[in-house]
Amino acid sequence: MRSVPFEFVSGLASEFGAVECAWRESERSFTGYVAECWFAQLPSAFAAKWSAVVGYSVLVRSVAGGPGQFAVSVPVVVPQGQVVLRGGQRGGRVRVRLVR
Repeated sequence: MRSVPFEFVSGLASEFGAVECAWRESERSFTGYVAECWFAQLPSAFAAKWSAVVGYSVLVRSVAGGPGQFAVSVPVVVPQGQVVLRGGQRGGRVRVRLVR
């Protein structure tokens, strides 16, 4: 398994038509963080490309709320110094808007 930076995942998701991409802490991810990328349509091509590049599957799910109809969770690493957690923020989400 490869540890991939959030910025790489966000850029790749943008190329595949992501509506929005953000990172958050995750207790289930082997890196401790995931990128959540939202898509208006089922992101089969993004999920297939991602799995081929890094060698593991990603979670794709249909969501009722959020900026898109589908969300993809991808394990990522966040550069040191970008993460400052204080009381009450655990599990919070940092949003990074994609600029087109």
